[in-house]
Amino acid sequence: MSERRGVQYGWVIVTSAFLITFITCGVNFSYGVFFLPIVNEFGWSRGLGSVVMLVAGLAYAITLPLTGILADRYGYKWVMAVSAGCLSLGLILSSWITELWQLYIFTGLLVGLSISASFAIPVALVSLWFNKRQGLAVGIATLGISLGTATIPVLISYLISTTGWRPALLMAGIAVAVICIPATLMMRNPPRISEVEGASFEPENAADKQASDLETGLSVSEAFRTRQFWMIFIAFLLFLSSLGLVMLHLVPYAEDSGMAPIQAATLLTLIGIFGLAGRLVSGVLSDRIGIKPIMLFCTMLLGLNIAYIAFSHTAWSFYVFASIFGVTYSGFVTQMVRITRFTFGGKALGSVFAALMVSDGIGFGFGPWIAGNIFDATGSYQASFVAAAIGLILAAILTITIRPAVKQF
Repeated sequence: MSERRGVQYGWVIVTSAFLITFITCGVNFSYGVFFLPIVNEFGWSRGLGSVVMLVAGLAYAITLPLTGILADRYGYKWVMAVSAGCLSLGLILSSWITELWQLYIFTGLLVGLSISASFAIPVALVSLWFNKRQGLAVGIATLGISLGTATIPVLISYLISTTGWRPALLMAGIAVAVICIPATLMMRNPPRISEVEGASFEPENAADKQASDLETGLSVSEAFRTRQFWMIFIAFLLFLSSLGLVMLHLVPYAEDSGMAPIQAATLLTLIGIFGLAGRLVSGVLSDRIGIKPIMLFCTMLLGLNIAYIAFSHTAWSFYVFASIFGVTYSGFVTQMVRITRFTFGGKALGSVFAALMVSDGIGFGFGPWIAGNIFDATGSYQASFVAAAIGLILAAILTITIRPAVKQF
């Protein structure tokens, strides 16, 4: 009976994680849509507007390890609920800003404090509820990122065009409170091994059972001392810097190239739509052919794609870029928690993955900020996109050389 309950509740965890990532990631990836209306209204430069991402990224990077430790020790549910509350409050307060420092505190700091539990923690929890079908479960849970990216930014662009950016921010904050906080309260801590096996293996006979790594692996302090940790950290950092650059500056870049604001926002919709396929296909294929081949393919193609858009500025080239970007970035993201468990085991997965995702805060903060300042200095995003492409090729090289730091089962 406990195995059957594990089967059932494992998918409740997946559903809750889906809702959380759908709203939080959709809203967070919408700052590129808010970006020009806000900086143009106040006359701020793009470099100054990009400092928001730097503040949010550093807040995220500093608090993320603590978030992972608190989740492992005291439970995932309340950590995510507090995070959702911070995001909702930050968005609501942001709708009232009149000064630059308010943008940094409300849109940067408060939202940055919430990011730690909008992706890393719920996805790590899903991974701990599943083994054999872990790729599929994580793929479904992270579909929320793609669906949120596909729908929320273009909806917000429409709201901005009809009501203004302040009401759009207010409504986004209310949506987070109404949807995400109840979803976090449906979460439960990682189950007993027998329940995990029921949720993932569903074995028909003893020969089908596999040993679980939930009680083995490295602690976060042990992982710090391994070469693999820093290889993965740097690979994540290079990837996430590029992701932050695109998610903030793609819409302004497209508008600079002649696209209308709502038309430019649909690029994020394309990224989200094609991200759906990327997550599901990469999740299923990684269960069959392995994690690293999927990560290598996605990283290499993503780098070539970013190099392509650096030198092409037509509307159709932006559509091609967004489609390929959606598939490749989502395919990589789906494997991030899996490569962490593959390398370090599941004993302290929340803490170790949270420590690795400090790279997310650093990359998402500095990548867009540097690009904004380069634009202010040169009037172009070309150099930033070329640098991002080179970084992704380096990330691909690091990815293929990663070896497990713990015994595999």
